[in-house]
Amino acid sequence: MREVSIYEPSKSISAFEQFPHKTLFTGSEENGIWGVKNNSCKEVSFEKTNNFNGKDHLHIKWDDSKCSYIALGLKWSNFKGKNLKPIIKSAAIELRIRVDSGVLSNVPMFFVLVDYGGNQCRANINYLNLEGGRIDTKWRRIRIPFQAFNYEKNGVNMGNIKELRIEFQRKGDVHIDNIVIVPHEHNYKKTKEIFTKVFDSHPIQLGSGKEYWWGINTKYSSSLQFGRSFKNESVVIELDKSKKAPWNTFGFSPYQWMRVDISSIHTTSALTFKLKSTELPKLQTILFAYTGKKRKLEKILNESHYVDKGNGLYQAYLPLKSLIGYSEFEWDALKEIRFKILEGNKVEIGDFQLIEFRGNPKKPTEWKGI
Repeated sequence: MREVSIYEPSKSISAFEQFPHKTLFTGSEENGIWGVKNNSCKEVSFEKTNNFNGKDHLHIKWDDSKCSYIALGLKWSNFKGKNLKPIIKSAAIELRIRVDSGVLSNVPMFFVLVDYGGNQCRANINYLNLEGGRIDTKWRRIRIPFQAFNYEKNGVNMGNIKELRIEFQRKGDVHIDNIVIVPHEHNYKKTKEIFTKVFDSHPIQLGSGKEYWWGINTKYSSSLQFGRSFKNESVVIELDKSKKAPWNTFGFSPYQWMRVDISSIHTTSALTFKLKSTELPKLQTILFAYTGKKRKLEKILNESHYVDKGNGLYQAYLPLKSLIGYSEFEWDALKEIRFKILEGNKVEIGDFQLIEFRGNPKKPTEWKGI
């Protein structure tokens, strides 16, 4: 005779179900946040209308032009040590985000896990985990899988995590609510094909797609607008001289806000673009990297960087080796190329490319190969 148990078979409890620290932010009264003091670079408030969940939500406006670092910190279970190792492959940070108007494909926000040794690992918003592939006036879901963080490279102890920080770069205005830990199946591997775009030959068209640009929004300023004079994306600059400090800065991702790897060709590369104007402006070019001790390179262009093509048309050349500190820059983590108009007006700049350059970096227009 077969024995039959009178008890139900016990169900195994998953690592996610056992994890006790699933809530990071559902409201200002329930969860602690540091970095909410307002200053000239950021304005933080807790708004009580149009919440996704709870009594209020987080609203932050920021502009990093006057600050080198802007961040908020989530105290996350009052700084208790969190062991994320059992759930790294099965969970993600989830939050809701929206804007007051318009549509965005990306926000310059970065998520940072900090362990009790002070080590940090980062992850950004990937379009694969952005609900609807855009951020608009609806509450959209974003997920940041724990597997997306570069914890192994940075030596972060995922068994003793102290806090989560959210870093903000450039300029933005977003509403954030309901930051929690959720089950998540990570359906892609962290490979260079997904998170990093590798270029190993020339030429490279840069900044394709207006959705990967920032600083150009006629709602806030008419000084910068997209132009039509060139084959690829361009910007028309007509600064409002009536203002003491007119908006004069724009930038773009070299490739869809992914990390761009040009480490195999950066020593033989030059940035080039077309410029249309009655006279040359004073233009500053700035390159940013996602990682590294030196994340910023800059150069003010002068007449030696331009070739006069006639009829008010110029071609600019900026060899990457001419940038001070280029050898310390992580060329496998190129993030953004930014331009600032220091002097001049009524200029159109466009058709940005990275081309081969094997000449003297101090004489950018004299190489026979251009």
